[in-house]
Amino acid sequence: MIALQKGRYEALESIGSGTTSRVERARDNVIGRTVALKTFIHSFGEDLEEQFLREAQLVGQLSHPAIVQLYDVGVHEHGTPFLVMEYIAGKTLEEYLESSSLTVQRACAWAADLARALALAHRTGIIHGDIKPGNIFVTPEEKVKLGDFGIARLATQVSGSDRLKGTPAYLAPEQILGAPQDQRSDQFSFGIVFYQLLTGARPFDGSSLGAVCSEILYAEPVPPSKRNPAVPREVDRVVARCLAKNPLERFDSFDQLVRSLYPFTRSRPASLPAGKGSWWMQPSKHRDIWMVAAAGVLLAGSLQLPRALYERFRIPPAPTYYRPGVPYEAFRYTEQRPAAEPPPDASDAPDAAPGQTEQKEMPRRMIHLGKVALTNASHPDNSHGSRSSASSSESHVSRMAARNH
Repeated sequence: MIALQKGRYEALESIGSGTTSRVERARDNVIGRTVALKTFIHSFGEDLEEQFLREAQLVGQLSHPAIVQLYDVGVHEHGTPFLVMEYIAGKTLEEYLESSSLTVQRACAWAADLARALALAHRTGIIHGDIKPGNIFVTPEEKVKLGDFGIARLATQVSGSDRLKGTPAYLAPEQILGAPQDQRSDQFSFGIVFYQLLTGARPFDGSSLGAVCSEILYAEPVPPSKRNPAVPREVDRVVARCLAKNPLERFDSFDQLVRSLYPFTRSRPASLPAGKGSWWMQPSKHRDIWMVAAAGVLLAGSLQLPRALYERFRIPPAPTYYRPGVPYEAFRYTEQRPAAEPPPDASDAPDAAPGQTEQKEMPRRMIHLGKVALTNASHPDNSHGSRSSASSSESHVSRMAARNH
């Protein structure tokens, strides 16, 4: 075992103590930083010194934002082992929950951070064994850090006690029954802490040690949404799977648990069908990219389609003809409604009978002025009769055009 360098760590104040160890805020006089000095009450035997050193070396290799960093390990001059850890200037999660409540998003985010830290520890081969709010620290930046990896198991072995290894209210059923533990045992304890983050209460909260152990072994906890209506039903299923009595019914790993929590860490999602994730939460695939591109092409084509149809099927305007010497009005078709002609003058009709001044209304007819004008204009001026006829025709056409106007 590594002996303590004399005078290196100077204790400043006591932070807390338990049945197996005490924790003090101390100063590292070599580096000049503030640390947390954890000293075990009972000394180690020779058979446990090597195991403690191996555990400390593995924990010291863990580097994660949600894990309390281990700086040093050794033994005091009187034979008691100690650990030098990162000092967290904040509260434990247990103290934090006594005065504050969390939103569902914050609870899921903290749970996901802790799950990622435990996934890293399990890949290294370390089982925590005592996950509880007292071993989780809340930093001033509102982040969580998990400490005391493997300490509960070693401390119990050092003390020579046959009692349960860990805190009874956060034990897995296999820990109570003395069965072998693995990473799924940490998952059950994590589920109890997650339940407490969501609701502020423990799922198994008996009045005695025996009652708590009985509830853990046989009772089904109330779903978190019954105590906190803001909790989605999908989160209920995640908690229920963590708290399954049979370890085989829990998540295969903490990595799988993190994937189940991820949709609830960013914002409060809408209710999703069981076993299905939101389309927005899934990564983009080549099929999605091609679908978006095809939709863009269809949209651009739909904007050009009306114009193309108009150019193809529009009715062209009527051509405009021009003939020199002929008025423009002569080329127009005008529906004529002739009125009753005035009675002729006496000089024009001297032999007219007095009772024949009224004439019957003429039927409606279409007069093609252009043909009349063109016909009259095409005759040669070679005779007086033709000139007089043309002039009378032109005067008649002029009177008709004037009436049209």
